[in-house]
Amino acid sequence: MAGFSLHDGTNMVQCVGMKSTFTKKAKGFTLIELMVVIAILAALVGIGAPAIYSHMGLGKDAKCRAHLEQLVQMGTKYGQDLAHRAMLPTSGMDDDEETETVCETDGWWVALAPTLGKGTYTIPKEKGGDMKVSSIFHCPADSRKAIDNDSRFVATEKSVSYVSWTDGSEDPDNVNSCIRTTAKQNLDMLPWLSDGNPVKGKSVTNAETFRKMVVPAAERHSGSVMVAYASGVVKAVTIDKSNPEAQFRKLAPELANRKVKASDEDEAEEEDTEDEE
Repeated sequence: MAGFSLHDGTNMVQCVGMKSTFTKKAKGFTLIELMVVIAILAALVGIGAPAIYSHMGLGKDAKCRAHLEQLVQMGTKYGQDLAHRAMLPTSGMDDDEETETVCETDGWWVALAPTLGKGTYTIPKEKGGDMKVSSIFHCPADSRKAIDNDSRFVATEKSVSYVSWTDGSEDPDNVNSCIRTTAKQNLDMLPWLSDGNPVKGKSVTNAETFRKMVVPAAERHSGSVMVAYASGVVKAVTIDKSNPEAQFRKLAPELANRKVKASDEDEAEEEDTEDEE
């Protein structure tokens, strides 16, 4: 009786009642087929990579915004202290004479960090020592200095990612004086903190300090910087590098319209001279 049998694993088909048998060889991918598959995978990677990188960038933007929102909450708490009289700390502010080991004049973060509470900052035991602060003082897109996001880091002008601004009206003799949230000004138009590269003892006070301290940080967020206003609002602002002065006036009209004292002009000239040297 005619029939056939299939032997698994051998690819052998035997025809019963016939004189011959035949073997079907397993067929693999040809070189051309492999090249086609590789080309398709490469195309998919090319399409997906920008989206992945964009998502990563958006993640850093969101984290930076969250950091500033936390700092704004701390600023509010700082100002609620009767000793601070509704003020937001700035770099260059008057130093608290009761502080023995750190100087608030050096950086706004020195004054604000203790608002976080114990365990989130470390004040040096000896004068001039390194102060350590929480990672919320650092923007994850700031490439100047890498930090460990899970622990405190040494706070310096190179590691802190945000600069303070001032309206210059609290203390006429100190251009870096604190912003007072009870002042009769539009707090929605008064930046307090923003992405930037801090300078020891200085806040953003004019177009020149804006150009030096804030504009370089625009690379962190694809041409924008995160800005926290004295009112508590935090938003991204696109930076026009071609005209920093006009950008400064648009971003901080209250500060731009402040009367410039002769001492301010002298200070700006000194900074320009240092840059030329």
